[in-house]
Amino acid sequence: MCTSLTYTNGAGQHFFARTMDFPTTTPWRPIFLPRDYRWMTALQTRRMTRYALLGGGRLAVDRPAYLMADGINERGLTCAELYLPGATTYADEPLAGKVNLTPQDFINWALGEHATLAEIVADLPQVRLVSRRWGNDRYVYPFHWILSDRTGQTLVIEPTELTLHAQIDTSGVLTNTPVLATHLHNLNQFLHVPGDTFQPATITAAREYLTSSAPLPTGPVPTDRFIRTAITRWGTPLLPTSLATQRAIFAWLAAVSLPYHPERRHERNHNYTHYRSLINLNTLSYTFIPRTTHRLQQIKLTPRMAASRHSPHVYPAN
Repeated sequence: MCTSLTYTNGAGQHFFARTMDFPTTTPWRPIFLPRDYRWMTALQTRRMTRYALLGGGRLAVDRPAYLMADGINERGLTCAELYLPGATTYADEPLAGKVNLTPQDFINWALGEHATLAEIVADLPQVRLVSRRWGNDRYVYPFHWILSDRTGQTLVIEPTELTLHAQIDTSGVLTNTPVLATHLHNLNQFLHVPGDTFQPATITAAREYLTSSAPLPTGPVPTDRFIRTAITRWGTPLLPTSLATQRAIFAWLAAVSLPYHPERRHERNHNYTHYRSLINLNTLSYTFIPRTTHRLQQIKLTPRMAASRHSPHVYPAN
């Protein structure tokens, strides 16, 4: 399923990118949510955004609600959700005095109410993720999240226990299950680097491996996609410009995208890449490439947009 990465280029610009791979046939498209937007969680509680945000999402079919899969807010904070089956722990019921959210509500809370990673980390102990379906979704989805901001730092939040914690992801890469620590262990094993952490020796080995033209892992398995993306990201010489970065990252994402098979469209387990997205944190631009047309659509979250738009706006996917 999904693959994501963060990247800082030679010009000091920060980027955040992902493939959105999912079995649902609900259309995904760019969505803008305004400041002071009152939205309802899947627990039927109301919250309000402080910051405008822009990203990829979908509309609920049974109520006026927006599920964001990734995005950036007007302060340059980004977040994306990825699948983590078999490893999540959610509460059965809300708890008084906590910020009770369903997993599908997390991005709206994170981007709508925070300006920096530090603010999210400070608020995490108050969050309680509750096992409730979002709208008429079949399941409560098991998610973990990758986040970044203009400091260039990357964090991962994995709800493996009820109390949430953030960990620094120095690799700047995340895919689906297993958890990040296992991904890093597997990456080092593949590169014959001792230890279980991402370290300078990992970067050196990635460069040597890519230069050797040895085959990279292929296929849909999350571990293979993590290894391939990490080696490509760190083994490639530092990209000098925004345009070069955009071209390279979209090529990296294309290499791990999952094909769409029309004959399997209504199968519950048919995962395919709905879109690829790239965020420039410095310019607050969101670039979206859908599966259907492959047309590159770029939208900027300008100060004027954030200040003057007071209603959600759904962009065409194509």
